[in-house]
Amino acid sequence: MSKRLKKITLALLAAMIGISCVWHYAYGTAELKYFPFNKKDTLKEWKEKIFHGRVLYEVKPESPKGYLSARSDKASSGLYYQISFSPKRYPYISWSWKVGRFPSKAQSKDISKKSWIERDDYAVRVYVIFPAFIFTNTRCIEYIWAEGLPRGTVLTSPFYKNIKLIILESGSEKLGEWVLEERNIADDYRLAFGKLPGGNVGAIALMSDADNTQSSCEGYYADIKVGYPQPILQPAKVEEERKLKPKKGISEFLEYIKRMLRWVKRGELLR
Repeated sequence: MSKRLKKITLALLAAMIGISCVWHYAYGTAELKYFPFNKKDTLKEWKEKIFHGRVLYEVKPESPKGYLSARSDKASSGLYYQISFSPKRYPYISWSWKVGRFPSKAQSKDISKKSWIERDDYAVRVYVIFPAFIFTNTRCIEYIWAEGLPRGTVLTSPFYKNIKLIILESGSEKLGEWVLEERNIADDYRLAFGKLPGGNVGAIALMSDADNTQSSCEGYYADIKVGYPQPILQPAKVEEERKLKPKKGISEFLEYIKRMLRWVKRGELLR
C-alpha cells in the first residue's frame, strides 16, 4: 500500500471510528427521518468530516424546492448524520439528487486499472454506514452517480474493502435534472456483502469531491427520507394507474347504468 493510499484509508477509518462510538444495539425508532432542506439551520445536527480541503455545502431554503448544494474545488469533505435504526425493520431510504458539473477525469470503463484511485471523485454520493464496536468491521454502502460506469454495477472501494459502491445513475444524459431514488437498504447490503446486515444503521452521509482529480464539481441533494418500513414511491405509481384505469367491476356497473338510462329514455321499462 502506498503512503498516500494508507493516509487516505486511515483518515476514512478514523471517521468511521467516530461514528461507531455512538452505535448501540437498540432497534431504533419507526419514525421516518426527513430532511427537506427548507430551513437554514437544517445542517445543525449534521457533522462534517474533512479529508482533503473543505467542500462548500450550503442549504438553499428560498427556492421552490429546498435543497443542499455542494461545490468542490480540488476538495474532499463530507457531511454525516448519526442515527440508529434496524435496516431489517425499516429498510427504505429515498432522496433526490442532481449533478451540475462532473469532476474532470479520464473517461474509462476499465475498473481494474490502478489509476482508478486517481479517478475516485464523484459529484454526488450518498452513504449508509453500518458501524461496529471493532471499527475494522464497519461496513458502508455508497450510492454513486458515475460518469461512465454502467448502472447497477457494484464495486469495492479502492480505499477500503468494507465499502461497496453501487452505481445508481450514469452519464450526463440527466445532467442538471433532479432524479428521485428509493432503495431497500437491507437488499442492497445483501447484494453488496452477500448477507443481510447484522446490526443497525449508524449514520447516513453525503459527499461531493474532486480532490483526486484536482478538478471541481457541483452536486445537489434534496428530500432525504430514511428509516421507513414500506416503499413510498411505487404505491404512488400504482395509485395513479388505478385512476387512469378503473377497476373492471366499476366499469361494468357504469355500463349497466348507461343501459338502464337508455331503456328509460326509450320507455322500454314502462311497457
